[in-house]
Order: sequence, then structure tokens, then C-alpha cells
Amino acid sequence: MSSITKPKRALLAYCALADRIHQSNAGMFGALVPFFAPICREFAGRMFDAAAFSNAVASLYGMRIPRLAVLGMAEQLEGQGLLVPVVGKARGTVYQYAAVSVGEDAPEVPGVTEREIDSVLHQFVESCRADPLFTDETEQRLQEEFLDRLLNAESMRLLARKEASVAAKASSKTLALRRAESDPKEQRGLRLDFHAAQFLVDLRDSQPTLFDRVSDIAFASMAAEALACFSEPAVDKKDLGGLEIYLDSPLLLDVLGVNVDYSVYGTELLAMVSSSGAQPAVFDDCIVEAESVVSGQLASLRSGNSRIGYFGASAKPHVLSALKGNIGSRAAAVGISVKQDPQLDLMRRSKNTVGDIQAELSRRMAHWPNDEARTHDERSVWALLRIRDANTLCTRICDSKAVFITRNTALAQAANDAWRTWLTAAAKQSVNAANRWAPVALSDKQLAGYLWLRSGEGNGQMSRARLLAHCSAAIRPRPDVKARAYNLVLDLHGKAEADHVAALLEDREGERALMRATRADPEDVTPERLPYIIEQVKLAAGEFAAAVAREEAEQKLIAQKEEGEQQLTALQVAHEEQLARIASDNAKAQKENAKGVEKLHAELAQRDHESTQLEGRVDALSQQLLSRERSDLAEQLHALSQGLAAGVGVFKRVRWLLVFLFSSVAALATALGVEWPFFGQVASFAVTAFGFWFVPEALGRPTRWVAMRETRTSVHRIHPRLAMPKDIPDFNSGTWSAIDTLKQKLDGLGSDTGPVARTAAVHFSQ
Repeated sequence: MSSITKPKRALLAYCALADRIHQSNAGMFGALVPFFAPICREFAGRMFDAAAFSNAVASLYGMRIPRLAVLGMAEQLEGQGLLVPVVGKARGTVYQYAAVSVGEDAPEVPGVTEREIDSVLHQFVESCRADPLFTDETEQRLQEEFLDRLLNAESMRLLARKEASVAAKASSKTLALRRAESDPKEQRGLRLDFHAAQFLVDLRDSQPTLFDRVSDIAFASMAAEALACFSEPAVDKKDLGGLEIYLDSPLLLDVLGVNVDYSVYGTELLAMVSSSGAQPAVFDDCIVEAESVVSGQLASLRSGNSRIGYFGASAKPHVLSALKGNIGSRAAAVGISVKQDPQLDLMRRSKNTVGDIQAELSRRMAHWPNDEARTHDERSVWALLRIRDANTLCTRICDSKAVFITRNTALAQAANDAWRTWLTAAAKQSVNAANRWAPVALSDKQLAGYLWLRSGEGNGQMSRARLLAHCSAAIRPRPDVKARAYNLVLDLHGKAEADHVAALLEDREGERALMRATRADPEDVTPERLPYIIEQVKLAAGEFAAAVAREEAEQKLIAQKEEGEQQLTALQVAHEEQLARIASDNAKAQKENAKGVEKLHAELAQRDHESTQLEGRVDALSQQLLSRERSDLAEQLHALSQGLAAGVGVFKRVRWLLVFLFSSVAALATALGVEWPFFGQVASFAVTAFGFWFVPEALGRPTRWVAMRETRTSVHRIHPRLAMPKDIPDFNSGTWSAIDTLKQKLDGLGSDTGPVARTAAVHFSQ
């Protein structure tokens, strides 16, 4: 952990940096100009010293930038006007801080952001004041500690604290060894770790807006470190398809969901690696280590003492059972390839160098809490040294073909130091050349920053998930704290009460309440504080909460009765208002109904009008049909009348012709009687007898036939389609029954027979 002199100023600077990165108006490195401007202003006019610049950044922002990375930034700082070249030397350009620096004295952040930062710092200080250990601590010091843990959450000692060997006692008579006194300084640091982690988790749940601002600070820290430490330009869009990213065992367990606190973060990390085009991978030895962890956790959960002896299981038994023996296949299923451990014999190349590196690794890993974990970590370092090519200079991570990723920053530093030792001692590289090589290992924070730098996506999801994962892991229920509470209850109140407390600690909220009450410190579980601790556990677990709720309900009942009349009055007023609203609504509804009735009446009138029009059309059509029928009958009557008139005329003319012929014969007979009297008398008698007896019968039929033929001809000429009636007209009287029938039909259809009928009647009368 580092020391930050002005925490509020640093927080505001990180907020301003996050805003500039999200806006991305001035380019990636351009966003850092106001961030580094206060330091350059402090050294204005002096010669540029990379080590002094790095120390100033660490003091002001809590971020350590390696000296070589600072030297790599010199040209970019010059381009931004923060440095000016003095004179060129054989080994490079000498720079001097500009006399007038770019930027203002204070970071450019909105006023609301400053109020949010003040609120966050104030709330954290107040939460720490509740702990007697920090009652007299200065506000400035607590703010520095909070910022330090916010920027370096992975370095909280609480995450790596070894669990105390405290086991649940079988009975109150079981003897337990007394723990050694803890170091006050270490206890203080662990307490601050817990307070910071718990505060951030509570802030996420209760005030999401403030937590978003805090997570932006974590993202800005990652982005600033990536921009300052990685020399590869942000515009470099080279595909990472040729880069294999080897995950450490804890990261693999995060991705597979074994470590519940880190499962979301593991998913985000794997997605970010896959989207970059790089290939996530693990060594065989990593699979072996992960299998041993899963088997150990599963065996502890299935043991008879799992309820008390092991409280910190990360995953459910069914999840661990599914993963046992299948770590490799599950890793392949999520896109992580399993690589065989390299077998290159480094001893043949440089035996002394291998010995020196092994000795240094053993020294650095001596404080590792687990011997098996130390062995696996050493194997991972040696596997990386075997993979990397030490003959061809490689300064960029994207060209290095393989890089190891771990949450353990000490392991990453040890691997990189071992790599530089191999380059200088075995590969005979100079120290300066060895420092230029791309690292073989990165922390997960550095990898996230590197991938973000290449993609240019500043959403901050990875930083948020990483911060929450570390905080959740720091405040997770610890077996030693739970076992100490159980043992103390067992000694003071007996096994029945101790078993009851153990059952409460099976509840998730009960576990969290225990950690809050004890601040994750077993030494805080004392006989004096035990009643308070048990009370908090019961309240959180729910058993005690019901009784408290009933008591509070009884106390509130009196107040509720007193408020009853006021509420009743308010309800009456509200009821009257509601009645008035209902009456108004009814009036509106009646108006709307009246409008609807009028509309229906109008529709009915319209339909009646349409019906009347339809009846008129039907009557008109009927009249048209009747008129047409009358016209047809009139035409038939006219044709028959004209034909009868023609037939009667022919009949009369034929009769007159016959009369004339007969009269001529009679006159001839009379004339013969003058000269021949006897012969004349006989001829007169014969003519008279013939005319009286034979002429009406013999000459009537041909006369009627001639008249009928004329009638047919006249009718067909006038009405060719008319069929002749079967009855024969009476030519003597000038009548025809067919004409009488047609007249009756016309009289039945109406008096108006039209001009044709009138013409027929006129001809018939003539």
C-alpha cells in the first residue's frame, strides 16, 4: 500500500480523467495531460527526472509507474507541451519541464461530482468512527487509507490473510490452545480493509449513483496505468489471434464459478479476452491444482463437521460434484484450451541461472500460506520461461505469443523478475535490453487495462466487476471467526445454545451480520461483546426479528389509534371528493349518452330515408314494368285491331263484289226474258232460287277465308312476333273475342293504355 498526500484532490482528478476518457475527444493520451499537469507544474523549469516524476505520481495519485515507462512517455509529454527538449545527447534527448504548464490548478470536474466525493469520504469516515480502534484517527488519514484500498483493492491484506487454526470444540471441556497476540499494526490494516470493502458493498446496495462514481475512479486508475505503462499505441489494431493468455488457477476457478465472489468478474474477464481475439489457455499443472481445490472443498462440505469446521465454501456441493474430474472438459467448453506443460530442459542451458532463479522464487514465496500452491506457482513461472523465446527481442505484448495472467501481483512481479534474470544471465542480454522486453506475466488489472487500451472501449464494466469481486471476497464469512463465536457460546451457555447459534450462522444474513459485528476479526469475539454479536446475528437471521417486529407493532398500535380519527376524517373528505368526482363523471357520461342517442336517432332517420328511397326505386321499377306490360298489350291490341279492320274491309268488299255479280246475272236473266219470255221466266226463277238458297252458304266460307288471310297479313306486318289467336273474328259484326280479352287486361292494368291503344280503339270503332 502507498501513501497519498491529498486524497480528495486525487479522487477529483480520477473523476475528471474518467469523464475525459468516456468523452474521448482529445485522444487517449491527451486525456492524461490534465492528470499529469499538476506534477509538471510543480517541477516547472527543472530538468526532467523519470524517477522523481514516478515518485510524484505515486505520492499524488497512489499509482506507481516504472521508470522506463516514464521515459517512454517523455516524447508524448513533449507533444502535449508539458516537456521541452533541451539538447540531444548520444544516448537520447534531454528534456526539461515547461516553464508554463498546461491546465489549471484544480481538476475540471462538475460541482455535483465534488459533492459526491465529499459525501463518499464523509460516509466512510463515519463508518470507521463506529469502530473503537479508529475513534481517534484523523479524517485525513482515513481518507488516504480509503483511496489507497479503492485504487489497489487486490492488495488488501484481508484477501490473503491466512485463516487462524480455530476449530469448533466438541464440548465445553475440550481444551483449546491460546492464540498468539496479533500485531496491532496488522490488526489495524485488516480492520481498514474490512471497513473499506464493506462500505463499498453497502454503497452499491444503498446508493448506486455514488457507487457508479466510485467505480469510475477505479476504471480511471486502470486506464491511467495502462496509458502510462504500455508503450504500444492505442491506435494499434493488430489482431491478438497469435497471443495465448495463460490463466492462473484462481482465475480459472473464477470463470468456472467455483469462487462465487469472483464468478461475475471471471465471466467479464473471459469475454474481454475472447473479444480481443487472443486465445485463453491454461497449463496442465493449472488443471491439476484446480482439481485439488475442488476435491478439497467438496470433501470438506461432505464431512460431518462441514457445518462448523468449514464455513467458507465458495460453491454449492452439486456444482463442485459436477466439476470434480471434469475441470479440463469444462474449461474447453467455455473456450479455454488446455496446453501441455513445456518440457524444455533449462538446466542444460544455464544451470547456475536456474539455481539463482529457483532460490529467488523460494525466498519470495516463503510466506505463501499453502505449500501446494507455492509449488504450482513455481511450475507456472518455469513453464513461461520455457515458452518464451529469449533470442529475438520482443518489446510488445501482442508479439510475445504467450503471457501469464494472475490476481497475485507478487507472483506476476516474481515471474517478470525471473524472466529478466534469465535474459541477463542465460541469454547474455544487457540490463537495459532486458528491461525493454515484454513481460511474461501481468496482473489481471494490467491485462484489463491493456485490452481496454487496444479496444478503446471505456465502459468500465471490468473495473466495476473486479472491484466488487475483491470487496465481496474481503468480507466473506470466515471459518475462524465463526468457530471462535461458536466456541465462546459453548463455553458460556452450553452446547444447546451453541448449536442454536451454529444453525443461525448457516443463514447467509446471519453470516454477514457476524462479519459486520466482529469486523472479520476473531479477536473481536470477546465475552463482553458476545451478547451484542449474538443479538445482531439473531436479528439478521430472522428468529429474533419477529419478536422485535411484534413489540414495535404494539407500540405503534396506540399511535395508530390516535391517528385513526384523523385518518377517518381524511377518508371522509376523500370520500366526498370522490363522490363529487363520480357525480361529475356521471354528468359527463349522461352528456355523452345523450350525444350517443342523438347520433342513433340521426342514424335511424338516415336509414328511414334510405328505406323510403329504396321503396321509391322499387315503385318506379314496378311502374316501369307495368308500363312496359301495358305498352306490350297495347301493341298487341293495336295489331289485332288493325288486322280485324283490314279483314272486315276485305270481307265487305268481297260481299259487295258477289252482290254485284249476282245482280248482273239477275239483270241478264231479265234481259233474256224480253226476247224469250219463257226462257227469261225460267232463268229468273233459277237465279232467284239459287240466290235465296245456295249463295249464303256457298259464298260465305271463301269470303271469311279471304278476310282471315288479310287479317293475318296485317297483324304480322304490324307485330311480327305476335302469335295469332285461335278463335276466328266475326267479320259480319266486326268483333273479335281476342280483342275483348286484351281490352279487359288493359282495363285491369290501368286506364292509361297509351297512344297505341287509343289508336287501336279508334280504328276498331271505324
